[in-house]
Amino acid sequence: MTQPPSYGYPQQPPSAPLPPTPPSPGPTPSTPRPVSSLGGNFAPHRPPWRRPAVLIGLVVVLLLAAGGWALWSFTDDGRSKPKDPNGASHAPGAGTVAWLAEARVKPDEGMRQALGTWFTSTLVVKAEPDVVTAYDIKTGEKKWSFLLTGSLCAASRESEGNVAVVAVMFGNHCMNLKAIDLRDGHRVWNELLMDEKEAGDNLDPKKWGKSGPRLALHDGHVYTTWKDGEQTRNLSDGKRVDQRKQDACEWADTAGGKQLIAITYCGESEIKLRSLDPKKLDKPKWSSSLKRNDGFVSVISTDPLVLSQSPGKGGQDNRYDFVVLDPATGKEKTRVAYNGFWRLGSCFLSTSGCTGALVDKDSLYVAGQGVTMAYDLTTGRERWTYKSDANRVTVPTAVHDGELATYVPATAERRGRLDYVSTADGKVARVVEHSDREKDRKNESMMAKVTFPRLVNGRLLLINDGGVGSDGDGMILAISAPDA
Repeated sequence: MTQPPSYGYPQQPPSAPLPPTPPSPGPTPSTPRPVSSLGGNFAPHRPPWRRPAVLIGLVVVLLLAAGGWALWSFTDDGRSKPKDPNGASHAPGAGTVAWLAEARVKPDEGMRQALGTWFTSTLVVKAEPDVVTAYDIKTGEKKWSFLLTGSLCAASRESEGNVAVVAVMFGNHCMNLKAIDLRDGHRVWNELLMDEKEAGDNLDPKKWGKSGPRLALHDGHVYTTWKDGEQTRNLSDGKRVDQRKQDACEWADTAGGKQLIAITYCGESEIKLRSLDPKKLDKPKWSSSLKRNDGFVSVISTDPLVLSQSPGKGGQDNRYDFVVLDPATGKEKTRVAYNGFWRLGSCFLSTSGCTGALVDKDSLYVAGQGVTMAYDLTTGRERWTYKSDANRVTVPTAVHDGELATYVPATAERRGRLDYVSTADGKVARVVEHSDREKDRKNESMMAKVTFPRLVNGRLLLINDGGVGSDGDGMILAISAPDA
């Protein structure tokens, strides 16, 4: 079973990471700085190669975690995880903390990545730097753990047939692929991408520059791409299907699911997109190019096929258009132009495509300052705007039975909540307030800084898909919530 819809890409979670980004400089007088869902400033994100601090410290950065660092620890009275923080023996009421899970341990050395989250019908499965663990979504009970033989360095966004794939370090290279059955944690297969002496610098975190390997699943295959190569294997047995050498590029990315999309940044002028046949990598189903213009694209969804795209030079780094492509040709069908009310956070995260954007069938929902905005993917026009707490971002989280669940994250002083609104007209159906206990507010607000929410099986799950800084870091906070 593939992952339920979450930020960015319905039916998909994360691949290999991007470097963590330092705080952005303050806003110019003409551009108000967005206010975050945490009641403070939400710094706009720019592609990492444009940040001087990242360019200077790239080697060090790549050895650390990706996404958002979790530089905090859960507040709780005990150390056994997961458990009901309220000590209740009955099912938690809507809005209360159902369970929480900390990181297993801080690695002493090597990568500190925690990218990789997948779901079965009853389990949430989380990858950490040296272990993959499954928890019961309802209760938080640990069902199985799979110890990794090396540091986690890449993970598939999606699962397929209850199987996900991770890559761990083998010697100095990110090249050991492991397919894991999400239902019971057994290893389906374990293979090296290639002989270690053939790996070269582009699979070495100390030397791969701006682009490490990425993984995607599509149509019974696992696809791996890196700066100067790409490879497919059978998802069932790990046997290699095809491999292709390519010119070393600045950046490579991929997304799977309904289509297998590869993105490469080679040269200064254009970004190349390909829809791949995993059995014939040299004969893509289609290829297209976008003008580079110092911009960046990320796959938000492969069904429908939606990208986020920076509008080019001279624009604000946190300003992105959404582009709908024809799945048969890769040509642009329509575009949803940037709106000043949007508060997308980062639009180049490998974990989510665009923090604060949700695609569902023919609709796009975008987080805004005090609002969630709905757009028609056929016309690109706004359908409606739902107004919520003017001081906090309102994040689209899940769609079910004609309702959109929007999440207003907690701050240290204010409780979080879920608002359920009609997808037809944006009118509110009901509001579920979260726990107002100081400890619960603090934990929720800290998780909201580094995670994005998934609403699955009656639980709002705030999951760390970034990095691990200490053995007290949070991995999952589960809040009892009615499904949308």
